[in-house]
Amino acid sequence: MRIAWKIFGISLIVFAVMAAAAAFSIYKIFEINNELQLISKVYSPLRNEIAQIEVVTLQEEIDLERAEKYQAELRADRLEVLSYDKSAEEIDALLRDHPELQTRIKHLEERLADDFTRFEEHANKVEELLKSAEARVKAAQDQSASLRDKLELAALYPALVAIETQHNNFHTHASTLVNTADLPPATREKLEEQLEQEEDKLTAHLDELHKHVSQFTDQSIATAALHEQQALYASIAATASGGALALLLSSLVISGILRPMKLLTLSAKRVEQGDFSVELEPRTQDEIGTLTRSFNTMVDGLRSTQKIKDTFGQYLDPRVVSGLIADHEDASAGEKKVVTAYFSDLADFTSISEQFTPSGLVRVLNRYLDLMSSEITDRQGVIDKYIGDAIMAFWAQPFCDDGGQTTLAVESALRNIEHMQAFQDELPELTGLQKNLPQIRQRIGIATGDAVIGSIGSEKTKNYTIMGDTVNLGARLESANKIYGTQLLVCQRTRDTASGIEFRAVDRIQVKGKTEPTSVFTALARSNDMTPSLKELQATSEEALHAFAAGLWSDAHKLFATILAKDPDDKIARVFLNRLQIIETQGVPDRWDGVWHLTSK
Repeated sequence: MRIAWKIFGISLIVFAVMAAAAAFSIYKIFEINNELQLISKVYSPLRNEIAQIEVVTLQEEIDLERAEKYQAELRADRLEVLSYDKSAEEIDALLRDHPELQTRIKHLEERLADDFTRFEEHANKVEELLKSAEARVKAAQDQSASLRDKLELAALYPALVAIETQHNNFHTHASTLVNTADLPPATREKLEEQLEQEEDKLTAHLDELHKHVSQFTDQSIATAALHEQQALYASIAATASGGALALLLSSLVISGILRPMKLLTLSAKRVEQGDFSVELEPRTQDEIGTLTRSFNTMVDGLRSTQKIKDTFGQYLDPRVVSGLIADHEDASAGEKKVVTAYFSDLADFTSISEQFTPSGLVRVLNRYLDLMSSEITDRQGVIDKYIGDAIMAFWAQPFCDDGGQTTLAVESALRNIEHMQAFQDELPELTGLQKNLPQIRQRIGIATGDAVIGSIGSEKTKNYTIMGDTVNLGARLESANKIYGTQLLVCQRTRDTASGIEFRAVDRIQVKGKTEPTSVFTALARSNDMTPSLKELQATSEEALHAFAAGLWSDAHKLFATILAKDPDDKIARVFLNRLQIIETQGVPDRWDGVWHLTSK
């Protein structure tokens, strides 16, 4: 799942929680509204109607009491002139004889009629209020969706019907009492007692209904308050749980991102340090998983590249391989640079190798090349190629430090010369020969100057190498060691730029293929190892060579003879004494310029 979908999922979950809380709150608000509607449209109007019924009933009772009072007064007035044993004609005759009594009775009858009319009006008003209340309760019961509300309203409706019945009974007894003025006293008294009982029952029913409505109203108010409280708590709980859930899920997603990213970072550092064994397991299908798989692909590519470098590093210098793989311009494009060329060869190795078996020859060569190459590469040199027992190497930017290439090259040569004795001691083990072992000597030539460096060859096959006069000079100097019996010859520029090493002047020569002469030198020792005798040899050689170049033959002969006398094995002095003998017998070469011309490679 993509990270965007994870974040969307968190938002969706939080939204769902908030939506559920909102839905619950809306539901509670709806319940609150129902309770308020029930209060405002049923209970509150019903309480008002009950109060009106009580007021009107009270007025009805007052009207009845007045009517009874007027009726009692009317009976009292009539008793003055009337008798129960008189006929109607006799009563009319008596009333005519008492006009003031007739007027009073007529006034009482009118007031009685007015009070009874009001009594009937109030009774009708009560009936209307009861019908209205019944209709209100019935409509609310039909519209209510709550079972509790339906049960509450269902309990009110019979009470209203009971009040209506009781009011009808009260009205009937009251009407009977008012309309029957000539009842016997005992009957009237009994009827009045029944009327009072009906009045008490009506009052009790009204009180009971008022109590129920008040209870239901209070209960609805409490329910509405409870719903409001629940909605509030739900909102608080949803906000808190939504925030906590968002924090929890966000922390899970963030940690799910940071953990693999931290692992990727640590793994990248390991790869940067050269550890290509790193392989991560993609645990997700999101962008982190894609990045992990891409990282593994990258490391696999680097591992393959490193394998190529390791493999071809056995054939080419690893730095050259790295440059070629990275397609660096310096490593592939031809460029003119100051180069120190190094050539080495084993003297007469072709004839020596005939003494070895093929496998022994391979062991000897591999061991020799391994010893010699290690000193070169350890000092930033680049192995150009192996030609049999010959080694071609060079020092140049960017493979070595600026300004130190000649010192590195000469140091490598001196170390390799020192290694020859150890190599000679290993020959019995390498060849299997225990006696008649050949003496192996090494020749090294070093030249410094401008050369072209880069990938040279065809489109199909190339060789990263160096070319130019400096390279040819280095090869000629290696070969010139045969003339002077030396193991190392370097050119003038190499001698001038190498530090910490003292040299002996050997000759001023012109090698085959070059028109310009060059002075050649051989290393005497490191500066710290120079002895007085070596310093004397260095000075005498310089003076002898100068005399030879100037044509001061006797001086030159004397100086070289002095060198040979001190060291009978000094082959350089012997070479020059031989030349002086030739000059003495054959004469000075034509156009002598102090340069000895080499005619062979």
